[in-house]
Amino acid sequence: MIRTGYLRWEIDVADERCAADPYSREVVFLARPTHRVVRVRTTGHADAAARFVRGEASYNSVLKTLDDRRGEVDLTIPDVGPRRFRYSESDRMKMLRYWMEKLQREASAFAFEVVAAASSFTQLVIASQALRSGYAKLVESEIFRVIEGKSQPQPTSDEPVRIDAADYQQGVPELVAAELVRDVVEPKEFHEFCQFDCITILHGDKYYRIPRKTHGLIEVWDAKTKQAVCRLCVVFQDPGMPPSDEVVMKYLIAKHQPDMLWQTGVRFAPPKGRFEVTPPRRWSVD
Repeated sequence: MIRTGYLRWEIDVADERCAADPYSREVVFLARPTHRVVRVRTTGHADAAARFVRGEASYNSVLKTLDDRRGEVDLTIPDVGPRRFRYSESDRMKMLRYWMEKLQREASAFAFEVVAAASSFTQLVIASQALRSGYAKLVESEIFRVIEGKSQPQPTSDEPVRIDAADYQQGVPELVAAELVRDVVEPKEFHEFCQFDCITILHGDKYYRIPRKTHGLIEVWDAKTKQAVCRLCVVFQDPGMPPSDEVVMKYLIAKHQPDMLWQTGVRFAPPKGRFEVTPPRRWSVD
């Protein structure tokens, strides 16, 4: 399961023989919503009350919105796909690198299809191109986790999930982003995130410590000497990105493409002291 904003998706990937060509096979991508129906409770009553207080509407408009059920909207989330990618078995056997590059492109294209489908529900996806591009990377990563057997898709539930529209108008996207951290990182890393507001990653001979803080500096430590190397400032294009979404993006880069951090990040003086496996509770990178 992977999230794109308030929507959760189950990714199915199948590799089967092509019915039309006995010498070819097909990879089939399919994204199913975890919950088929999302029930959104609108803020009509609160909005009507605020307009009445300001003198912009009559009290009759407030009375019309007292019925909670009247203020609920059911959104039915369709499947995305199936998207089929046909390939020759000889390509897979003789030109594995070429085949993997084609598979990567198809998975990336399908990931953007999933995010585009999610974005059609404007109530459920944060309106930010930078975040949507990041969501596509997360979906692509989930596709390969399913292919490798590291993630098992669950059946789609017909039980509706409820969301209060007031939530995502009052900063709760950060809570959704925090749940996304749970989906992406390892359990022990999520425990560190919950307890200390940061995540520590070991890659190669360096530790990367990422704070849950807007534009927070990434501490880099030498894994052998436990001495500080530097602090890296990595700023994304979207200035309104929730801090936990920053954690997810930096986590994926540090874990899979750490060279990108060194190429794009601005270096600052290293933090003082020696590396601690358990960071202090009042941890700060300022």
